[in-house]
Amino acid sequence: MLKSFSVLLLVVVLAAAAPAAGATLYITNTKSDSVSILDTETFEAVGTIPLGQGKPNRIVFHPDGKTAWVVYDKSRDLGVIDAETRKLVRRVKIGGNPYNLAFTPDGRHLLVLDWSSDTSNDEVIFYDLKAEKIDGRVEVSTWPAHAIFARDAKLLYVSGETAGDVTVIDVAQRTVVGRIVHGGGDAMGLALPADGKTLYAAAGENKAIIKIDPSTNKAVGEIPLPGIVHEATLTLDGKYLYTTLRKTNKIVVVRISDDKVVATISQKGYPDLVVMEPTGRYALVTNRWADLVSVIDLASHAQVRTIAVGKAPHGMALRPR
Repeated sequence: MLKSFSVLLLVVVLAAAAPAAGATLYITNTKSDSVSILDTETFEAVGTIPLGQGKPNRIVFHPDGKTAWVVYDKSRDLGVIDAETRKLVRRVKIGGNPYNLAFTPDGRHLLVLDWSSDTSNDEVIFYDLKAEKIDGRVEVSTWPAHAIFARDAKLLYVSGETAGDVTVIDVAQRTVVGRIVHGGGDAMGLALPADGKTLYAAAGENKAIIKIDPSTNKAVGEIPLPGIVHEATLTLDGKYLYTTLRKTNKIVVVRISDDKVVATISQKGYPDLVVMEPTGRYALVTNRWADLVSVIDLASHAQVRTIAVGKAPHGMALRPR
């Protein structure tokens, strides 16, 4: 009896001492019709998922971490990946020309940012996942690109890529309650700190980040950048904003405390999206035309390695633990 207890105790102690499994990052390879899977602790590729033809682009995980949903640019449909089996399990048609996706924090609805087509308008589609049907549409300005929820999830902010604006949607009422126009085409990235006091919006061709007060839905400041800005992603501690300047192959780092540019990091081939890995030590950046993901050390704001993936990597999504 004592021996059995000792063995059990040893097993429990060893299990507690073992490091937690690393998170996985899913990356869509637009020209390889696949997803590359990276371990965020080792930064090694640990798998590939074939997605079939259709030019897979954006990818988003459901909050429960069981499925990842993919947008196909060419075939204009969506794919569903089972994260446990690492297989594409189905493809569905929602909207006429989907570009990006988001899930409501409660996981009940998939939001499809749909561009205008022969069968659709520029709108945000609310798709009830349990009922498997559309139960709401909100028309927005041209080319809805990125979306981010307010901290209480009552509002949704949507960037208009060609309109150069941010549309504010009341999620419960499915209505537009505000619009902030900054006029910068190629507008994409949105970032909101934990305190929810300032929304940062990439103003693309204005070569700036616009600071928006969510309490008034008005622009209250601007951070100039040395090029057309695409993505804007906050570090997990909320101290720095990582922005991508795709056309000049640069990442520009802004310190939030004083809005100063503190680092410029050269990239190899069209840096696109940025994801912060779960420990808060590194940023991961897709370089679309170099077929790689770069790893940036957040303490030094320096690139420390690159990871080869498939052809034309673009979308990225961390699997929730």
